[in-house]
Amino acid sequence: MSVRFEVERSPCYRTIVVSGVFGGHRPGFFEAIVYTDELMADRALETQPPDSSKVAVKRTIQCRLLMNPFQAKALLMWLKEHVEAYERKFGEIKLPEKPRRAEGPGYMAV
Repeated sequence: MSVRFEVERSPCYRTIVVSGVFGGHRPGFFEAIVYTDELMADRALETQPPDSSKVAVKRTIQCRLLMNPFQAKALLMWLKEHVEAYERKFGEIKLPEKPRRAEGPGYMAV
């Protein structure tokens, strides 16, 4: 039996540039909260020379993804497949020696 899918974009559809993600898991689901960071340097540039102590980062929580364990594992496999294909084509993706863990366990950003 084949199923026919009709695909349409949600009116809320948008592109998000991911700065990082945090979340975790519970017995019935995995949670991934996606955020973007934006450098706010306006106040720093008001002085000559610029005052680096006035630089701030604006973090915007963009969305929360909830997945059951099967969906989470399927996403992991999809990402693994595409990262491997990317590295075969463009070379190894080198991560910093120690990936930044902001705010404690569950956070990951590069």
